[in-house]
Amino acid sequence: MAVQLRITGSPAQCAQAVAALAAGFVVSEVSRFYPNRGAAHLGRVYLDAEVRPGPAPRPGGDVAVLDLSGFDGPVPAGGR
Repeated sequence: MAVQLRITGSPAQCAQAVAALAAGFVVSEVSRFYPNRGAAHLGRVYLDAEVRPGPAPRPGGDVAVLDLSGFDGPVPAGGR
């Protein structure tokens, strides 16, 4: 399942985050850096990625696992 991610920060921070995310995701596309209005040193990049196949992260390990069971927002196609 593909996900779309937005990363915000300085150009260096965004590049670091993209590199770190590539360890857990198969990144298929990375946009250019878009500067924010009024704060040109900060901006955002957008990623299209898929979760790497393999064992799911374990709670309490190196990766935080989000609990969305109480989320009241829109449910994407395919459920939660």
